Amino acid sequence: MTTDQRRERRMDGTEHGVDVGDHREFIEWLEANPEDGALEFRATGTAEETANRTRATIGDWALGGEEMGAEREHTLEFGLPVELEEAMGYLEATDRYEAIEGALAGLTACINGTIAYNAIREGIDVEDVTTTVRAPVDLRMLFGIHDVDRAHEMYGELEIDVEVTGALTPEERSMVREFYVRSPVYTLVTLEHPNRPKIDFRSAA
Repeated sequence: MTTDQRRERRMDGTEHGVDVGDHREFIEWLEANPEDGALEFRATGTAEETANRTRATIGDWALGGEEMGAEREHTLEFGLPVELEEAMGYLEATDRYEAIEGALAGLTACINGTIAYNAIREGIDVEDVTTTVRAPVDLRMLFGIHDVDRAHEMYGELEIDVEVTGALTPEERSMVREFYVRSPVYTLVTLEHPNRPKIDFRSAA
């Protein structure tokens, strides 16, 4: 059976918990209505009394300018591994995941999802995907040892390993190897997005 025949066979039914027909209809709708399909995701982080601990919430979002998810709320608690807090003088050390780890976890999820979506679109039989990301980090700029003009030295090269399971032809493997570049979070963390945060001040109560 050729790749095209396999692809045609998989254009109906269910793949990765998704109705393939409905999924393809969504893609066609998005192609025809890019403004209505524009997304805005948001997150809010509130600092806690202890340094570098933040309670982040994820809830409302927007689709095509329309507010969505008013009743939605997910909470993430960021901090440091307990060993780092102990070394840095925290009086009550605790273990949380670090913000960098949160970003890396989001990247793994996005690469996995991107490969699944594109496998569905192309009719490729991908059974499972596992992505592991490692980020070497130098914190000397964070703590004022290095000036900000050395920001480019903060990170070593990201190491991204993707393991794909499935009975794929050589042609399909070649296609899957390029799917990751379509990942929104991969784009977010690997391409430059110049930005200057807006900082407001208010008086303490």
